[in-house]
Amino acid sequence: MVSEQRGRSARPQRDGVVLLVEDDDLVAHALKRSLQREGYEVFHAANVDEALPAFDANPIDVVVTDLLMPGGTGLDLLKKIEHRDPQVPVIITADHSVQAAAEAVREHAFDYLTKPVTRTRLSETVARAVASRRQTQIQQHEQERLREEHRQLEIRHQRTAMLLSVLFNRAVEGILVLDAEGRLVDASDSFVALVGKPLYELLDIDISDLFEPHPTEGNVQDRVVQLIQEPLSQGHWRGEVTVRAARSRHLPARMSLSVCERPGGDDDEDDSTQTRYVIALLYHEVAHEELSHHLQAADRLATMGLLAGSAAHEIKNELGPLVGYLSMIEQGGPAPVESETIRIMRDSVRRVREHVEQILAPLRPRVRTRGAVALRDSIDNILALLKRAGQLRRITMEREESDEIVVVHADKDEVHQIALNLITNAIDALGDGDGAEKGQIRISLLNRGDFGVLKVADTGCGIEEQLRARVFEPFFTTKGSAGTGLGLPVVHDIVRQLRGKVTLECPDGGGTIVSVSFPRYKP
Repeated sequence: MVSEQRGRSARPQRDGVVLLVEDDDLVAHALKRSLQREGYEVFHAANVDEALPAFDANPIDVVVTDLLMPGGTGLDLLKKIEHRDPQVPVIITADHSVQAAAEAVREHAFDYLTKPVTRTRLSETVARAVASRRQTQIQQHEQERLREEHRQLEIRHQRTAMLLSVLFNRAVEGILVLDAEGRLVDASDSFVALVGKPLYELLDIDISDLFEPHPTEGNVQDRVVQLIQEPLSQGHWRGEVTVRAARSRHLPARMSLSVCERPGGDDDEDDSTQTRYVIALLYHEVAHEELSHHLQAADRLATMGLLAGSAAHEIKNELGPLVGYLSMIEQGGPAPVESETIRIMRDSVRRVREHVEQILAPLRPRVRTRGAVALRDSIDNILALLKRAGQLRRITMEREESDEIVVVHADKDEVHQIALNLITNAIDALGDGDGAEKGQIRISLLNRGDFGVLKVADTGCGIEEQLRARVFEPFFTTKGSAGTGLGLPVVHDIVRQLRGKVTLECPDGGGTIVSVSFPRYKP
């Protein structure tokens, strides 16, 4: 009978598939005809043994079963069907019995119909059961879809997390994750290798401990805190930084900061809050140290022109008397030359030689010998060297007198190059005299804590605010074709190597002040 029903084609309008389990053929025939007239496809089984294969072989929506049958009851069938598919509704029919009805409810039957079952009652109950079955199927499909989506998302998340982990730790750029207070939350392997410390020593430390303050951009940690407080759309920054690396090295690098938000608090209990972090990308050129040497050499070449122009006038002045005395000797014939004349000639030649040495000194290879350097002596030598340049441009250059003796730990040539750059920059900032006094350059020396400070201030027009952060970039200049863009970058680079500081200020009243802090010499 089951195979006969299975071979029948589906009705054009199929409202549901019903498995009717009834051992009484007359009752079964009547119920089946009634359900078929309602548009249901009906499979009939006479007992539990026939019902289970029919259930397994067909997409049954509702089971209508008699309670009492030979070989097993309707409750037995209910339990076995619930084991196969607990979502299929089972309707039990039986004689009027409170005990049987209660048992059916306990076994999770969909409904209990007392015999004789009317056509209307059967139709209404089966319709409700089919509707319940459809709703359950919709929910099951939705749950399966969500489970599949969740599974796919979890796979994608795992792959993304693995990929991000590889990118995070293998990227050439250093990657840092910072919290709202500028403390290090995580760092990539490349950054850990750069600073030369294990990650566990770096976690939760202030980022200012890893970077030197920038002359114009200030402290990196202050910049991070400021970005956190700004709107997310404005939470970006790029600039120059100096990394405190392994073996006491100070490495220049470019950094970009971006603010991001993560849903939920730190304890992940409150999803309504947003936790902000700052992601820092650090770009460090491995060959920068070699580039630094090239920049300093180029800077020495650039300053040679200024030195030559300043010294040429002095050489000319010295050569005039020298040529005159030689002419006197030539005209005087073999007569002995007076000792005073010889002394004057010797002094003139010595001074010419000194001027030539001043021109050539910046070009000679240097061996750094760091020790005690008196800033006053270096500054006085440079002022004497540039005295003529200042006079030609009608600029007043003076060192403020002070009883303080400022002795720093540095190389004499390094201090000379730094001071020479700052003073010549100040001269260029004031321009030519054009027949009138053009301005002043004031140089002051003082001790401030563990540092000896050289401060060079001019009364020029200053530097526009939007350009101040760039004046320490190599080859950037505000002088047009007259500048090389090397002076301040070289100063900054040397000071970094000395573990000092450079700051640049432009007061509201005009002018520019550059301060260099050298570590003080400690015997």
